[in-house]
Amino acid sequence: MRIRHIDALRGIAALMVTFFHLTGNTGLLKQTAALGQYGYLGVEVFFVISGFVLPYSLHKAQYQLKDFPTFLFKRILRIYPAYIVAIVISIVVTLMAGSPVMPWQGLTLHILFLNDVFGYKFISPVFWTLVVEFQFYILLGLLFQHLFINNYRSILLIMILLSFLLINRHMPFIPFFPFFALGILIYHKHFTGLKTIFFLLLSVAILIIIVQTAGIPEAIASSAAVLFILFVKPELFRSGVPRALLWLGTISYSLYLTHWELGRAVVSVCRRFPVIGGSETIRLIAGLTFSILCAYILYRFIEKPSINVSHKLHYKTKEEEKPFLNQVQP
Repeated sequence: MRIRHIDALRGIAALMVTFFHLTGNTGLLKQTAALGQYGYLGVEVFFVISGFVLPYSLHKAQYQLKDFPTFLFKRILRIYPAYIVAIVISIVVTLMAGSPVMPWQGLTLHILFLNDVFGYKFISPVFWTLVVEFQFYILLGLLFQHLFINNYRSILLIMILLSFLLINRHMPFIPFFPFFALGILIYHKHFTGLKTIFFLLLSVAILIIIVQTAGIPEAIASSAAVLFILFVKPELFRSGVPRALLWLGTISYSLYLTHWELGRAVVSVCRRFPVIGGSETIRLIAGLTFSILCAYILYRFIEKPSINVSHKLHYKTKEEEKPFLNQVQP
């Protein structure tokens, strides 16, 4: 499912995270690194997007609990092929750098997103967000039919989980739930009749919790994502730079998976070349360009075919078109 302006927001978020990592720990001056210091907030934007898009897609498909195995398999098909390739890329880059490769036990646990549970670090630091996303998939798939189609029950669930956050911030998934919750509220505003006054009050309450548990920058980024989804018109992304953001949104997952190893490697290697090595701007452009090129290749040959296979799997209920679908690309 493609929603034009949300794809563009994905592109912006992917650029933010990529620039954050390219400017950090790659031998650049502190002044240059400071330019991307807030790029990490793209992760929070991704979580807000998922909080809206996933419930929306299940609502559109009239999802029921009996569809959970199909839903989970569709998500696995969507996430895993590119993820496995990214793991292989990480191994190759590690070997080329002359560093020791993670033991096979840790690599195997990566497949189940359990490596962190058993004390193995992520082979690529960006992989941790996939664990958080997958936890949200399971929560949503199991509870959607009984809680998410009713805004009051869903709000009760949100309040319970936020209470857990305030009590214990170290529980799995809990620290990131407020970002998903903002997206869930947007879904309810569009599809389950949540009144505007409740939407505003709950959004403000969640943002206050984000300020207390994460920080002011995270609250600002989350607010910007909510306003973007609510008020930016899809028609803006038909040509020029906006359309380029739309394309970046299409390859954003592949870009997210590969930029850490490949883009940062280019920024570091370019340091050794005459002329180019003396210009940090050129080095960053080279790293960003190479990251986007590799992301497109991964998308074109791995991610897109897996998406096509995923789309061939259907839930047992017939999909029903909704008014909001005028923003969805065929």
